[in-house]
Amino acid sequence: MVLKIFYNNEVFLYKDIDNTFFRTRSYGGMMYLQFDISPDHELYKYISEETELEYDGQRYVVKGINERKTATTINAELDLSGLDSKGYTNFTRKTESFYNVSRDILSDTGWTIVDAELVSKRMSLELKDVTTRDILEHCTNSTAYNTCYSFDTINKKIYCIKPQNNTTPTGTYFTDELNLTDMTFKGTSSGLVTKLYAFGKDGLDISSVNGGKRYIENHTYTDKVIVAIWRDDRYTNPQSLLDDAVVKLAALAVPERSYTAKVIDLTKLFPELYDEILNYDLYDIVTLIDRKRKTRINHRIVEVREYPADPTLNTVTMSTVAGKISGKISTLESKVTTLNAEQLHDRTKVNEIKQDLDSTVLHVSESWASSVNESLFTQTSEGLYLEVDKVVGTNRWSTLLRQSATDIRIAWNNISKYIQFENAQMNIYNSSDKKLLSLNSYGLDVYDSSGTKLMQLDSTGQNFFYQGNSVGSIGTGYYVQNKNLKGLAFHLDYDSAYMTWSWKESSSTDTYTMFLTYAAKAVGSLRQGALNAGCDLDLRNNNLYSAVLTDWNFDGGSISGTWSGNIVTSFNSDGTAATWKSFSLKFKNGILQSATW
Repeated sequence: MVLKIFYNNEVFLYKDIDNTFFRTRSYGGMMYLQFDISPDHELYKYISEETELEYDGQRYVVKGINERKTATTINAELDLSGLDSKGYTNFTRKTESFYNVSRDILSDTGWTIVDAELVSKRMSLELKDVTTRDILEHCTNSTAYNTCYSFDTINKKIYCIKPQNNTTPTGTYFTDELNLTDMTFKGTSSGLVTKLYAFGKDGLDISSVNGGKRYIENHTYTDKVIVAIWRDDRYTNPQSLLDDAVVKLAALAVPERSYTAKVIDLTKLFPELYDEILNYDLYDIVTLIDRKRKTRINHRIVEVREYPADPTLNTVTMSTVAGKISGKISTLESKVTTLNAEQLHDRTKVNEIKQDLDSTVLHVSESWASSVNESLFTQTSEGLYLEVDKVVGTNRWSTLLRQSATDIRIAWNNISKYIQFENAQMNIYNSSDKKLLSLNSYGLDVYDSSGTKLMQLDSTGQNFFYQGNSVGSIGTGYYVQNKNLKGLAFHLDYDSAYMTWSWKESSSTDTYTMFLTYAAKAVGSLRQGALNAGCDLDLRNNNLYSAVLTDWNFDGGSISGTWSGNIVTSFNSDGTAATWKSFSLKFKNGILQSATW
């Protein structure tokens, strides 16, 4: 990797990255750089406070310089310039969606946000003396919208992400027997509960939907029975009470733990061995094997520190409670009021539809307290947005539909990026945002998982591609001299080498044997510009074996030319030729002109 240093209108390349250089990526979206540089280095004179840097596709700005005699430590953070260009002495919003809040505060900043509509919560905000950046940071709080971001500082885009929806471990594990070199542990079991009794309004319990039991248990961490009673008069539906109790107990049944671990990144050192089993990234849920405590618990990665010059120095911070350890964009004091059941006239409306006439939002939820199962319908001047979420066990399932004036987008269960109806097309994308299929006014396009075109179906026929380049097509055509004479045609593109009919001769081979091939270019032993047969030809029960026909003229269907050969005049006793003499026959238009022998 190379670090770019911007000075006036010039760009300098700092290539002396050593093991003092590291990048930190933190929960929420912020990233930082730190490295040491000698005061005598030829590029040191170009670095000062607010100097712009670029590393691995992201812009940073220098925020700290600690100069010493032999080395100077440089600290930089993501360049979020523009997000501090707007200030608010009072910023108040009542039960507003994150989509509307973010669109409002980012106007005229040069920044845009993507997928803000994925956040279904609606909040009331009362903030004082804040900037756009402060408000975005506040929205990351779990008491607010619980958002996370991925910044594209070069194109000034903010991608809104929901890592907390992912509750499935990746399969990656950390253990001191393999990839851990050091580990710092912090933990508390205050409030640990393994057996929870849940009660709602007027003594409502969960027994009717829980096999007759008024309690649920979770012994993920310990077999001890630790009882707690949870009462909430807002609940009138036993299933809603059970769903929320499951989520509540899942958080109470394990200690709040965080680990800072030095991890040998084996996927960088030995990708061919470990890339598929030990790779990790920020927000991933990984399994930590703590042999000292004889535990095996899943944790979310909330911070990653990467040393490109020496991956053995990498560290990760993991936590059982997402967001407890996180990098902050900024710090501010504010007041937030969450829309919950107390703000409604009575509890019976919690399971009904609440309509906010100011923003035209319909919100149906079985539990305002934790938003376990909910659906959200939002209508704005930009279009319509519909999302349905449901928790089943520890997994969250969701589908969404977004409609604007220019497109319609559909996605589901975090496995499909989306199906999108746009520009008179229907496009299907995979989870990596690569287009797989496009149905448009011209026909149908098919792509592989990397987004490279494989096949196109249009009015001319079926077109085939190899590594993105056109090979040929099968389709309809017409005779040039008479367009009324139509037919089925096999077309080979100019840059393609051959067209063949082949056969797989064995189930154990992965190749096909060519039996009839037209070679437009030289292909192995095949003759260029000729139709090559790799087998005998049966011409209406007249077999042609190993025939050699050279320079014969059939003008008007008759032979014209000289035919020379040998005539046997006597035979041996075994039937072989004993004597012979040569002959020559000369034809013209099928008539014998002369003969000699």
